[in-house]
Amino acid sequence: MPPKRAPAPEIKPPVDFSPSLVLADSATLTGTHRIRIGANTVVHPRCKLNSTLGPITIGRSCIISERTQLVAPDAQGLAIGDGVVVEVNALVEAREVGEGSTVEVGHCKLAPLTRVADGEVLEDYTVLYGAGERRIDKSGQEGARRKLLEMHVESLRVLIPSNASKWMS
Repeated sequence: MPPKRAPAPEIKPPVDFSPSLVLADSATLTGTHRIRIGANTVVHPRCKLNSTLGPITIGRSCIISERTQLVAPDAQGLAIGDGVVVEVNALVEAREVGEGSTVEVGHCKLAPLTRVADGEVLEDYTVLYGAGERRIDKSGQEGARRKLLEMHVESLRVLIPSNASKWMS
């Protein structure tokens, strides 16, 4: 029987993390481009951030939920604005997700299995649903949503053990 090979050394992408980041130990960061994550952002367990093709920047006070995949689509990278929530199991392969957006289920809503065409820019507060249906959310709840998001981040800080140091070189 041939000897077992040692596992390949883990190549860590360059990172720039805020000290107030909560990054679950079981999150996975891969790629060669820089990954920046802003203050008071929470990255849940089993998230995958892939910066192989370009950099990833995640703003302040974001929640990247469990089993989410963020993939930079090209050399221009992926930019996630402040206050963005990416829901469970979402795959984001975009150049930009604007401030206050919710991907999957606030500001812009993208329901499961909806698509945005390459180069298409959505107006603020757009809700995508069904088979290409769209509407503008005029509920006026932006301030209440922001406060709720801040409270959610603080509760997750207590619940999710953070281990961002394992990604520091």
